[in-house]
Amino acid sequence: MAKAPTLLLFLALLFTSCTNVKKLLQQGEVVNADISQPLKFDYNNRLLFIDVRVNGLPRRFIIDSGAPTVISRELRDALKLRKVKSIDVSDSQNNESKLEFVVLESLAFGGVEIENSAALVTGLSLFHCLGIDGLLGANVMSHFNWEVDYREERIRLYSKDSPERPEEDHPIAIPFTTKAQGTPDLEIDIPGLLSASGVTFDLGSTRGVSLQKTDELAIPQNGASTFAYGRTSKGIFGANTDTTWYFRADSLRIGGVPFGPTMVTSFNTSDKIGNRFWENYRLFISWSDSRLYLSPQALASAQLPEELLKIGYEDEAIRVLAIYEKLALRNDEIEPGDEIIAINGDNTEGISLEGYCGLRERGMEELQLRIRKNEGREEIEIRLRRAEVEW
Repeated sequence: MAKAPTLLLFLALLFTSCTNVKKLLQQGEVVNADISQPLKFDYNNRLLFIDVRVNGLPRRFIIDSGAPTVISRELRDALKLRKVKSIDVSDSQNNESKLEFVVLESLAFGGVEIENSAALVTGLSLFHCLGIDGLLGANVMSHFNWEVDYREERIRLYSKDSPERPEEDHPIAIPFTTKAQGTPDLEIDIPGLLSASGVTFDLGSTRGVSLQKTDELAIPQNGASTFAYGRTSKGIFGANTDTTWYFRADSLRIGGVPFGPTMVTSFNTSDKIGNRFWENYRLFISWSDSRLYLSPQALASAQLPEELLKIGYEDEAIRVLAIYEKLALRNDEIEPGDEIIAINGDNTEGISLEGYCGLRERGMEELQLRIRKNEGREEIEIRLRRAEVEW
């Protein structure tokens, strides 16, 4: 199984204030609500994978509270869905595009079925190795209250007017507001660094606390931080080249609730909190009273990333996408864009996307990489532990 990537996958889509779009995002009718049985998900690569049925067809989605429901163009074509509206949309990297909305006659998961919910259509080629057909977004999620258990890989759904009070088993309560599609927004405060509102509760993000890099954010330069340069993040419209900072915050507050030492990522993105943070808790997402309820489990320590190199598939080749500070200090020859032409002695020149996805799934404990410079014929060899390579 591929190592959990530290890149951001699917993030909050930012919409205009168009009233028609808000109405479209908020439509959908629950026609079946058998919530007596837990809903299973697979927690891989720090993402929540779930089986759904779209207009009766079985498909694989990712749960993503930071976005509305999204389907691939291939699924749209298979279902012969017609556009109902177009809209200008920005992804997590501030890349803009015009996307179309469709209406799903039926979207079902577990014992739940929702009719006539809206979905955005986009290409998902950047995430080909995940084998998904779409995102189960907040506009669908918010028809119920959700209890998410990362350890058990299990979800319990509750009616929003249920007399049961599962939140009583979760001692931490964090208030939130909601975007048009139902995405929860949080407030965050890191003493001495920043206070921000509109921070996305994002189950579609593999990172933890992620903040937009600005001149006002004074990242500590005291040994409790490091950085990576290159394509360290991507959204549904593309990847950006930038410097990503990682630093330890001794404390922070989310919705006024104090938390201990936390690793924070800062790069060219919107503010959000993803699964690397939430996986430390059993969650209850209550759209009924606009609160997140948390029950602590085994809390991970706030450690700087151990990765040294990020690789990925780009321009029909396996390439170096980003260099972490520790590797750059000892080897300044490797740069983003360089091609990896062999892994553990196997030639990877001309490898297909499917071949690259297969390599990601191998359980190689060590990786010996032969790297060809992006410009010229110079070749470099480097040996790294699997944990030091981000795919």
